[in-house]
Formats: sequence, C-alpha cells, structure tokens
Amino acid sequence: MGGPVKRSFWILPLFLVCLATSIGSVGYIMGSPEAFDYPFAEKYRQNLFLVRTHVLAAALCLLLGPLGFVSRLPLHRQRGRIYVLSVLIAGLTAIPLSLIAEGGLLSQTGFLLLSVLWLYSGVELWRTAVRRDFQAHRIWVVRCFALAFGAVILRVLLNSVQEFGYSFQEYYAVTVWVSWAIAMGGGEFLIFGALREDQID
Repeated sequence: MGGPVKRSFWILPLFLVCLATSIGSVGYIMGSPEAFDYPFAEKYRQNLFLVRTHVLAAALCLLLGPLGFVSRLPLHRQRGRIYVLSVLIAGLTAIPLSLIAEGGLLSQTGFLLLSVLWLYSGVELWRTAVRRDFQAHRIWVVRCFALAFGAVILRVLLNSVQEFGYSFQEYYAVTVWVSWAIAMGGGEFLIFGALREDQID
C-alpha cells in the first residue's frame, strides 16, 4: 500500500522475514522426524504427510504474499492463482491439525478459527478478482496475507516467552490467539490508512 517509493521500504524486509521463516519451517519439517522437538514430535510423526503438506503450502503463501502487494510485477494473475491454491491447501490441512494442536481446547479453537478465517479470506480474494472489483480484491489480499503472517508472529512470541524465562507450554495457547489477533489488527490498520488516503494500489 502506498506509492511505489513507500512500498519499497517495507516489502523487501517483509519478504526477507517471510523467506527466513519459510526456509526454517520447511527445513525442519522436511528433515528427519527423529529430530522433531517435544511436545510436538509424536503428533507430527503420526500425521507426517498432513503436516508436511500444510507447511509446504503455508511457506509458499508466505513467499508469494508480499509480491501480491505489487500488482505491476509480471505474472500477477498466475502468481495469484498459485497463491490462492496454496491458501486453500494450507487452510484445509490446518483444520484437522488444529483439532490435535498442543495446548488443549484454547489453542485448538484459536487455530481452528484462524484456519476458517484464512480460507474465507482466500475465497474472497479470488471472488473479488474474478468480479474485477479490484479495490475489494486488494483489501482481501491484505487480510489473507495478514492471517498467514500470524505464523511468523507466533514464532516471534514463542521465542520471546522462552527468552524471558517463561514456560513454553504454559503460554502456548495464549500466544496462538495473540499472534493472529496482532496480524489481523495490523492488516486492518493498513487497510484503514490506505482507504483514508484513497491509495490502495
């Protein structure tokens, strides 16, 4: 959002953060199942195909997401189709995974709601593009990516909790909700600011 000069200041750092998160997540989940960390190891091993499919699709979302803010890049439509497909795959695989998530009912409902909202935003992103309602489409681009970026915020929060000496498991469920709430709030803030300036482009 904003003009080309403004966007250049935040799209590159955003992409680099998403790239680092994607590489780390894919490298970890595609590695040896014996290296998985407690308390996720057993659940990951029992649902390995589902987990790997989810992580690969979600990583693709993170990599393509920042590029969606630059509509003038080549192959915008083709990238958009791949992005929506990756959202659908990541969101659909996230639903059964949310039901077995660590942290009990609180984290499970948090992940489940996130999955549903993510799928809905992906569908709306596609529908508004098909209808050529480009202003609404750009708004849903922000919302959809904001929900995906919640995974990055979750990792930052979990690392921060442990750095301050708090129990990982004790705060896991809370960080699930806080991470995507921050992401959604940030997305809506960007949308509100851009609409006020009438410069969603």
